[in-house]
Amino acid sequence: MKTSLASLGITLLTSLIFMSFSTAGAHSSYTGYSGAPGSNGSCTSSCHRQYDFVPGVTITGFPEIYEPGQQYTIYVGHTSGSSINQFNASVRIGGGSENAGTIAAGDSTQLYSTSNETNGVRWQTANTDSGTFTWTAPGAGTGEVRFYWAGLQGTRVSGADTQAVMIATEPPSEIEYLPGTPNRFSLKQNYPNPFNDQTIIEIEIAEAGQVHFMITNILGQLVYEWSELVGRPGIVAIRWDGKKVNGDDLPSGVYFYRLISKAGTITKKMMLLR
Repeated sequence: MKTSLASLGITLLTSLIFMSFSTAGAHSSYTGYSGAPGSNGSCTSSCHRQYDFVPGVTITGFPEIYEPGQQYTIYVGHTSGSSINQFNASVRIGGGSENAGTIAAGDSTQLYSTSNETNGVRWQTANTDSGTFTWTAPGAGTGEVRFYWAGLQGTRVSGADTQAVMIATEPPSEIEYLPGTPNRFSLKQNYPNPFNDQTIIEIEIAEAGQVHFMITNILGQLVYEWSELVGRPGIVAIRWDGKKVNGDDLPSGVYFYRLISKAGTITKKMMLLR
């Protein structure tokens, strides 16, 4: 699926992310209760009740679209009410119970492993205001992943419970992140060239930042574009099939492709033969 700059920020590469909050949580001595499939579930209002305040928890850093193999720092804190007594969290593939990528402990957090949740994370010490941990995304081809988080603010009898679920998708096959850390900003010649069915264009990005890529015909009319806020230096391969953004085939001819970033602008040309 292709995207345009007009749709960027609304549905970049068609992703979904949501958070749902309900009565759920994790007592400070419990592990394996993130609410993920295959875990011990999550505590309910039968043992955790909401008396004194509306729960206020913030979780940031889990991406809407993940780069395979990329490491992300997840922040957990509270926005209102008491400190977070304890939480359990894990990441799974799709809606199943298989772990997605790996979690590593960070500031104020530690890992746990139980028979039902082998790569979970929680506080090192109960009643903590905020902390971080890292999630390394799984390899290419994994597809959708889900992050599960359940926590308790305050005490078991007078606290507030929160459960959160976030969904992240990997980029579609037309955009591929390749291994390597380039030391320069460059736009390679497409290959094959000329091409009939599809061609691949590699971009070397030496520093993080917003990147814009576009293809125009000889009249300067835009036929394809892609834009993304790239989080780190890397190599991106774009596979183009000689179609407009709406999927219509383009005629044979010369086309120009351009890369724009804070490092500068590079333009090259290619030939499409039907």
